[in-house]
Amino acid sequence: MNSQVVSLLVLAGLLLAGFLLWPLLGPRLRASEQKRRGRSAGGGMLGVVDEVFRPQTHQAQLVWEAQQEMPAPAPLPGDGDLGAGRIRLTLPDAPGSPAAR
Repeated sequence: MNSQVVSLLVLAGLLLAGFLLWPLLGPRLRASEQKRRGRSAGGGMLGVVDEVFRPQTHQAQLVWEAQQEMPAPAPLPGDGDLGAGRIRLTLPDAPGSPAAR
């Protein structure tokens, strides 16, 4: 085969893979873009003003954003087995449910 045919086949394969993967990746990419846009819309314009005129407020905002992105703390070695025992959840009856009548 000549190199042009191989190039066309590779390009067609990449396009086909993109079309097949789009339904899987499309919603995830849209959600991450909306999340990024929502986070930077208000903070972008006022962040510069805070940084210049109120540095403490800007620093507090940076700390708050870092805390929002922190993962949950991992269990410590002395916490014991978290999978041991039974967990019982008691929920109040919803108004209008058969059990509440």
